[in-house]
Amino acid sequence: MAEPTGIFIEFAIDEKGIKKLLNHKFEKAAYNKKLGYYFCELLYDCNDNPGNVFILNYNIKTNKCFIAYVLNHFEKSLIQALIDSLQIISSLKSPQTTEYSIVSSTFPEVLEAYKITDGNVAQTNQALPSDIVTNLMDRFWSFSENNAFPEPNIALTKRNYFYKNFKNYYKKYLGYIEEIERPHKIAKATKDNPYHLFDNFYTYDNRVFEFRNHTKQIIELPQSDPVSFRDVAGIKADKNFVYNAVLAPNSPPSTIKVGAFTKNNPDAIWQWVIMEGIDGESFNYVKEKWDTVYWKDKNAVFIYKNKELIKLEGADSSSFIYLDFCYGRDNNHIFYLDQVIPIDVNNYTLNKNGFIYDKKNVFHYENQLELDAETFKVLTYESEVNPFMGEFIVEDKNGRYSYNRKRKDELIRPITE
Repeated sequence: MAEPTGIFIEFAIDEKGIKKLLNHKFEKAAYNKKLGYYFCELLYDCNDNPGNVFILNYNIKTNKCFIAYVLNHFEKSLIQALIDSLQIISSLKSPQTTEYSIVSSTFPEVLEAYKITDGNVAQTNQALPSDIVTNLMDRFWSFSENNAFPEPNIALTKRNYFYKNFKNYYKKYLGYIEEIERPHKIAKATKDNPYHLFDNFYTYDNRVFEFRNHTKQIIELPQSDPVSFRDVAGIKADKNFVYNAVLAPNSPPSTIKVGAFTKNNPDAIWQWVIMEGIDGESFNYVKEKWDTVYWKDKNAVFIYKNKELIKLEGADSSSFIYLDFCYGRDNNHIFYLDQVIPIDVNNYTLNKNGFIYDKKNVFHYENQLELDAETFKVLTYESEVNPFMGEFIVEDKNGRYSYNRKRKDELIRPITE
């Protein structure tokens, strides 16, 4: 048909149902096989096809969902999957209601109509009452401005246009699209039009560069692969290498004194170097992405110390896990940061206060406490908010003690009655 034509439906459904609808399995979705992501495909397609319109609106007050997908150049095959989704809608909509979906031009001229009851969808050849068609068309045009519809990026910013949870699906879908399109965009990037990877990192000519704002430097990462280049909890890596930023030879110091303050030195000269002996492809953080203590590759475990990754000698990468409070464990050892501590790896307790102990030894972070481990107890601590900090009252078979990690003298003081 020459005029814009598509599919329109409005149905009663509670908010729990609409969430289930978006999350429902849908094999025709290219990404993540959920109906919500299929709807995202329809909206995203409107970017490349001006005149196409997709709307998914949910009125929380009336518990009504309105869906419309209109094509500027109509082909039924392009809406067939959406017609197929009517069966899912029939199983989740409010019970004991009868709804109708129409394939129609916006003129309107109804081409097809579907009757939707509880768990059943049937095409009907009967002429629909005019109020059903009119109501659907009125709902559709209510989203327009001067008989025109906003582009997807504008529509997404408008209140009461798209259902809020659908917006979350769309954000995730855009991430998927970005990854799909990323290699092509990287290949096209030039010095005059670099492609932004993340943070201050860009690529052009199939190379990776950091644009340092405070030093105004553009620094290349040697032998870097922009397609696989990534941030691993603060450490930069690609499929081949792991990188570290260091001062270049003969560079001025990295910081300068300005009055009572220490600031970054804008004259410092930095360079990125490959950290030898680390496998970039298998390199990853251990457990805590935003508060990482340990990293590992397929061969070794590392800790970031003195502005470089330090290998933990004797650590087994395949069995290494993060415990908490800067402790790690493999099949053979317990670690505090980069130090092995004498705690039985097969029989230990780590409590919420950060004390780790076995039958012989008690540690609190870096401090070994000369207490009887078998009878050790934490009696009181300062705060439930931070139960691993401050003053503690502890005891063993020999008595009670106050302990404070930050005390420079007498970490443990006997308490006398």
